[in-house]
Amino acid sequence: MTAVPFQHDYYTLKVDRALIFTLPDDYVEDVALTHTVPKDAAIEFALSMQGTPTVKITGGCVPVSEEQTHGGATVGIETGRRCSFKWGQVEILNNLIVSF
Repeated sequence: MTAVPFQHDYYTLKVDRALIFTLPDDYVEDVALTHTVPKDAAIEFALSMQGTPTVKITGGCVPVSEEQTHGGATVGIETGRRCSFKWGQVEILNNLIVSF
């Protein structure tokens, strides 16, 4: 989701149409969410059931930059984000490139 220029972009992670999170660009680079799976008959996401007492969603969307010339000077410009996430041992997003 892109906002107007010079404002924050927001990134949303959905798995099987279920919203997991929405974060602004400043806080989506290194994400780690931990869930303790209850032992009772709780309703759980299928990906949380990996045979361990806890499961983590890890990953992030890191900036992609390139050098460009502006006014005779070479500067680094952010041109997009590269996103990858794992839910426990399962890769749910691998090297998705968002360009702007």
